[in-house]
Amino acid sequence: MKVCILSTVHIALDNRVFYREAHSLRSAGYDVTLIAVHPKNEVKDGIQIIGLPRVPRWQRPLLWRKIYRLARQTTSDIYHFHDPELLPLGAWLKRRTGKPVIYDIHEAYPDFIEVKDYLPAWLRYPAAALFRIVEPKLARRQSGLIFADDATAADFAQVDLPKETLFNFPGQQFIKTAVSAGNNYAERPPHVLYLGGMERNRGVDLMVEAFALVFAAIPTAQLWLVGHFMPPDLEQDVVQAVAKHGLEQAVSITGRVDFEQIGQYLRSASVGWVPWQAVAKNQKNIPTKLFEYMAYGIPIVGSDLQSIRPFLKDEDNGYLVSSDDPKRHASAIINLLKNPQSGAAMGLRGQMQVLERYNWTIMEERLLRFYKEFL
Repeated sequence: MKVCILSTVHIALDNRVFYREAHSLRSAGYDVTLIAVHPKNEVKDGIQIIGLPRVPRWQRPLLWRKIYRLARQTTSDIYHFHDPELLPLGAWLKRRTGKPVIYDIHEAYPDFIEVKDYLPAWLRYPAAALFRIVEPKLARRQSGLIFADDATAADFAQVDLPKETLFNFPGQQFIKTAVSAGNNYAERPPHVLYLGGMERNRGVDLMVEAFALVFAAIPTAQLWLVGHFMPPDLEQDVVQAVAKHGLEQAVSITGRVDFEQIGQYLRSASVGWVPWQAVAKNQKNIPTKLFEYMAYGIPIVGSDLQSIRPFLKDEDNGYLVSSDDPKRHASAIINLLKNPQSGAAMGLRGQMQVLERYNWTIMEERLLRFYKEFL
């Protein structure tokens, strides 16, 4: 059976799109074609990738005709898309091909619009309110819905379509690599890691302020910011804040790192940081980095949010602290760095939780069962 996966926003090698869902479908015997942002056409891990150029947001609709044509050429038995901007295209594919079309919803998008820094402040809330009405209406024109968390799924409770929730838990190969890295926590340098996209609503300002306190207490401490900035000019603001606090030698900014390379940072980190702020989107969407830290046996300092609380237990696998209090964040990090035995025990408990519960194996079973409903 042929599957065509579509995205104009995500890179082809996105963790969820490629390393979780596409891999699972290919392993189950599906013929998978992925049309997404990628520098070239190639076959990787048995998955046919058709590359799309990365273009500015306002130019992405110009790609829709091309994507539609490429999707039709795959003669697929099912289509699976990952971006809200492709909702009209998904409905059109369903109508013209008669094949099932699945909308995979990664975020609480109306809440996401409210915190998009590239939009003028006066436009964000009206745009979010409009999309809160439009998205469910267009979702009804698809064949099925997949969600990344239960809170977002609840927003679509009135949409009468087949649904499934697939949490972004780590895949078995990722966990195997993490476990094989060894639980050498006591030997790790005092490195604090933030992994993933950086935005103001994800606490990038708090991180610099809090880490200045960590560095004052532990001069050998290092902060690694591994991920891209949204919007891109936020990086310059962070560089200036780092310089203001005299942290140039203590803070490393890597930019976006391929998923296959993040292990080199995870295996050396002593603390995993999730300083997300208490905006509506972050209360719903679960940080994937939680489980990546846990897989590598890293204790976590995270904001006490509804999305994080079920997975991060205070003094079990890390510390929950107030999202808007840099002193509390700093104190928790200092405590872990100064008490490596306690940190090692927390990290090991988190790793066991990933091995036993928070892994992709169960999600893969859900995905394949969901596909069988249509095929």
